[in-house]
Amino acid sequence: MRNYNPLLLIDFYKSTHHEQYPQGLTKMVSYYTPRMSRLDDVDTVTLFGLQAFIKEYLIDGFNAGFFSRPEEEVVAEYERVLDYTLGKGAYESQKIRDLHQLGFLPLRISAVPEGKRTKVGVPQIEITNTHPNFVWLVNTIETMLSCTMWHTQVSAEVGYRYRQIVDTWVAKTCDDNANPRKMLGDFSMRGQHSVESAIKSSAAWTLSFDNTATVPAIMWLEDNYNCDVTKDTVAYGAISTEHSVMCSNYAVDGDEITHIKRLLTETYPNHSFSMVSDSYDYWRLVTELLPQCKEEVLAHNGTLSIRGDSGDPIEVIAGKEIHYIDDSENEFEKYPHSYLDEWARDRELEYDTTEYFKYKDNYYKVDFNIEWGKERGGYTDNNYYFVDGYNTKIEMIAPNAELLGTVWALDQIFGHTINSKGYKVLNPKVKAIYGDSITPQRCEEIYRRLEAQGYAVNNVALGVGSFSMMCLETIDDNGTRYNPYTRDTFGIAVKATYAEGKNGNPINIFKQPKALAWKKSQKGCCIVALNGMSYVDENTYFETILGSDNNLLKPVFANGLLLKEYTLDEVRKNLYPEA
Repeated sequence: MRNYNPLLLIDFYKSTHHEQYPQGLTKMVSYYTPRMSRLDDVDTVTLFGLQAFIKEYLIDGFNAGFFSRPEEEVVAEYERVLDYTLGKGAYESQKIRDLHQLGFLPLRISAVPEGKRTKVGVPQIEITNTHPNFVWLVNTIETMLSCTMWHTQVSAEVGYRYRQIVDTWVAKTCDDNANPRKMLGDFSMRGQHSVESAIKSSAAWTLSFDNTATVPAIMWLEDNYNCDVTKDTVAYGAISTEHSVMCSNYAVDGDEITHIKRLLTETYPNHSFSMVSDSYDYWRLVTELLPQCKEEVLAHNGTLSIRGDSGDPIEVIAGKEIHYIDDSENEFEKYPHSYLDEWARDRELEYDTTEYFKYKDNYYKVDFNIEWGKERGGYTDNNYYFVDGYNTKIEMIAPNAELLGTVWALDQIFGHTINSKGYKVLNPKVKAIYGDSITPQRCEEIYRRLEAQGYAVNNVALGVGSFSMMCLETIDDNGTRYNPYTRDTFGIAVKATYAEGKNGNPINIFKQPKALAWKKSQKGCCIVALNGMSYVDENTYFETILGSDNNLLKPVFANGLLLKEYTLDEVRKNLYPEA
């Protein structure tokens, strides 16, 4: 994007507020606050992205698009755009001249530490003017700030949500030296709103995980969070094939196995890589072709990750849902149909279905077909139908890859060891990976099924796509709901809460809509508790300065200069202090 005048990166109405404020105001204080949560299980929000916003917009943007350009050029552009849209006389442009002549951005910003999670309703950012003539600037930057940060913060929340799932299952099934940061990767770039959105979203993801497919997130983090990919763990990419590679080689070779062996022995003999494996017949590749490459896989100096890309990701990785029969009295063995009929009744099955069971060392495929009963209603001539019973067909089946999934199939070929917690770990030469249609629910279900089979969850890597960065799937008694992420996910807004008159007299400002209580703003200036879980308002600005030692809001920007610069490592430690 070219160097637009940042004072035109606004909603139109912001250009007219200078003339609307009460005359004589010398100070304005506003707070950026996540005011509520539309996520049932989330009541804290991570601050991330402010430092980048300051660098990109308030420093570089104002310097390049405003202060370094001639005053007449800046004013002429401002007037040209607004005269032909709002109309002449609807605004004043003298304020633009005054700011240009001042030569710096007279704003002061304080904030909670980047990476810190604060309670919903607690202000995260404080903005005020440092020059009495520029009260209007405080809320002018609201539009830029809000649209730049909300998705970045939501993506940090997405990463944090997945990390809680990963940490739980790693602690349960993996050795203590397993690295949860390497378990998931961001695969979302191609489905994001724009390149800029993808960059910031993936950067937020790297607070919780090290792997991303979004290359420019690395440079963005280096530019804005004082890190260096040559020295620090910023993020890692991965070598992977795609369908154009696999299919073009098949077209030339006439088979898939020639290319698989070439990848292992010639192309990447000393690099780990993943191979998309479902261009034609996934299970044939896994169970028939891969065993023919066993010698090359074992000689390969790296890990080959087998990647499915179609079908149900849970079943592809971890197999079908299997019901484990714990029958101490051998009821299933004696009366299998009665046992299964009761099982179905307990679950109130009302549809024909096929389920899979394991009893001792044997697997069973069971077809449940409902037998409907019919009765006449007591007060009507209508019939009603009810489940009268179940006609079950029981078939013992041999364990196979489609039943038990890719991890099991790789184990049959390459073997495993047992870790310190008693779970199976695949030969390090192979791993399973899936990067399509993963959601938090599917991630957790994959781990649950692997654990039930006795496998550690670090046998698999998962890629999280753009759906997860933009929407949360919720499954409850009312069915499946989709909650798109927007600025309103956390009700983020910037609201003015305090002003001062020309004599410095304090003026408390607040908003309290009768119809929506959660939109109530703070009143006066705020002191945020050091744990980020509460705040006290109705202070004067001077009182917040006096109480600064007990205020989590700390100065980060003033008069065009960055006062506090966080490194990426510091942000991560603020989010995961125990890691």
